[in-house]
Amino acid sequence: MFLSIVVGIISGLGAIFFDRLLAATLDVLIRPHTGYGEPGRGAAAAVVAAIASVHSYWFLLIPALGGLVSGLIVYSIAPEAEGHGTDAMIESFHLRGGQIRKRVPLIKILASALTIGSGGSAGKEGPIAQIGSGFGSIFASALKLKPRERRILVLAGASGGIGAIFQAPLGAALFAPEVLYRETDFEYEAILPCVVSSIMAYAVYTQFYKGGALFFPGPVEFSLPTELIPYAIFGVVCALVGYVYVRVFYGARDRFFKPLGIHKMFKPALGGLMLGAIAFLSPQITDGGYGWIQMALEGKIFWGSMLLLVFLKIAATSCTISSGGSGGVFGPSVFIGAMLGGAFGFLGHKVAPGWVIHPNSFVLVGMGGFFAGVAKVPIASIIMACEMSASYTLLVPLMVVSSISYLLLRNTSLYENQQISRFASPAHLTEFSRGMLERIRVKEALHPQSITLIPETMPFGELVRTVSRSGESHFPVVDAVGRMTGIVSINDIRSVLFENDVDRVIIARDVATLSVVSVLRDDTLQQALDKMAAIGVDELPVVDREKPDTIVAMISKRDIVNYYYAKSGG
Repeated sequence: MFLSIVVGIISGLGAIFFDRLLAATLDVLIRPHTGYGEPGRGAAAAVVAAIASVHSYWFLLIPALGGLVSGLIVYSIAPEAEGHGTDAMIESFHLRGGQIRKRVPLIKILASALTIGSGGSAGKEGPIAQIGSGFGSIFASALKLKPRERRILVLAGASGGIGAIFQAPLGAALFAPEVLYRETDFEYEAILPCVVSSIMAYAVYTQFYKGGALFFPGPVEFSLPTELIPYAIFGVVCALVGYVYVRVFYGARDRFFKPLGIHKMFKPALGGLMLGAIAFLSPQITDGGYGWIQMALEGKIFWGSMLLLVFLKIAATSCTISSGGSGGVFGPSVFIGAMLGGAFGFLGHKVAPGWVIHPNSFVLVGMGGFFAGVAKVPIASIIMACEMSASYTLLVPLMVVSSISYLLLRNTSLYENQQISRFASPAHLTEFSRGMLERIRVKEALHPQSITLIPETMPFGELVRTVSRSGESHFPVVDAVGRMTGIVSINDIRSVLFENDVDRVIIARDVATLSVVSVLRDDTLQQALDKMAAIGVDELPVVDREKPDTIVAMISKRDIVNYYYAKSGG
C-alpha cells in the first residue's frame, strides 16, 4: 500500500506535466496558426458555428510535421512508445513481467504531446497510462521486487495517471485491472493498490487543477420504462459502429500503413498529412474534442453533423494512431460515442418524441456505452462516464447500453494484447493446479469439432477464401494421402498477403509451418500447455500415437481453461 501511494503521487505529477506540455504545444502549433480552438461551456450557437467553419491550410502542414518529429523520436529511441500506450501496458503485464524500459515514459510524453498537440486525433489515456505504468515498473525494478509485485505497481501507475487526468479516480482504479482481459475478469489483487494510487494521483492533480467534472450535461433524465427500448436499440447501434471502428482502425494499419514501402519513422508524417486533410474540412476531429462533446450535451450541434463527425473521427483516429503516431484511443472513443449518442438521441426525439424523451441524455450514455464494447471494460466505462459528468442519474441506461454493446462485440476489441481471462494469461500460467492438469489427459478435454484440412497444393487465393469462411485460426496442411505435413495460421497468411502475384505462384505448402508440434491424445493437459508455451502458440493439433501424421482434433488454451473450470467446479 505504501508503494502504491508513492506511485500515485508520481503518476499525478506526471499527469500534470503531460497536461501542461500538451496545452503548451497546442498554444504554439495549432491555435496561433489556424485560429482554431475548441468551444467552451455555454458558448453561443453562433460562436459554435463560427469555430466549426474554420478552414486553415495550416492543417495540411502542422499535423504532418508533428507526426514526422514524433516518428523520428519514437523509432530512433523507443519503438515501443508508438501507437496507443494502454496496449503496450497490457503487453508488458502479460508477457514481460511488468518490465518497461526507463526511457519509455519520457519518450511517450514527448511523442504524444507532439502528435496530439499538432492536431492529431488521439487521447490522453494511452500516454498517461504508459507514463504511470512505466514509473511503477521502474520503481519496482529499483527495489528488486518480484514480477507479481511489479505487475501490480504497473497497474497502479496506470490507474493513478488516468484517474487524475480524467477526473475519474474510481473508474480508473477499475479500468486498469479490467482492461487486461476480454471476458468479465479482473486482476483482483491489483484493485486495492489501484484505488490507493488513483486517490493519491487525483489528490495531487487537483492541487494544480480545479477538481470536478470534465463535462456538464445539465438536467439529464431517464424515464422508466418508456426509454428502455430506445436505449436497448442504441446499445445495438453502439456495437455496430464499434465493429466498424475496430475494423477500420486495424485495417488502416494492416492493409495500408504496414505494406507501404517507407520507413516506419516516416509513416506518422503521412498519417498526419491525411489527418490534416480531414481537419481542413472538419477541425472538430482534432485533439480530444471534449469541447464539442460539451456542445453536443448542450444541444448546439445538428444531429446530422454529429453523425458525420462519428465517421470522420474514426477515419482521423485511424490515420493518427494506426500510422504509428503516439496517443490513446479512449478520448477518440468517448468522442465517437458522444456524437453517436447525440445523433441517435436528437434524431430519435424528432421522429419519436414520446419514446426518446431526453435526447441529450444519449450523449452521456454514448460516452460510456460505446467504449465499454470496443475496449471490453463495461464496469469501468459505466463508472468513468458518471464520474466525468459528476452525475449518476443515467446509471441504469449506462448499464443497459454498456452490457448490450459489450455482449455483441464479444470478440472485437481495440486492445490486441488483451487475454481472454486470467487463466489464459502467460502471467498466470503457474497458477494452474499442476497436480490436477497432470492427471487429466488431452482426450478428456476434447470436444466434437469440424477441422478444415488444407491440401498442400491449394493455391494461395483459394486458401485465403477458405480461411476467411472459417472461424478457426489454425489449419492443418495435408498431402495427397491425407497425412499432415504442416500447419498454417492466419498470421502466416497475413505475412504474404500483400505481396504481388501471390495468387499465381504461392501454394499452401509455401506459407505453412512444416515442423509441426503436436500433442498426443494420451498426453496430459499440463504437457499440452508446456508445448504451447515453448513455441508461443495458443492452439495445437492432436494426434494418436499410432498415427502421428493423422490429425484427430485441435486443442487450445481456452479448451483447457474451460475443462479445468468444469472439472474443478469453478
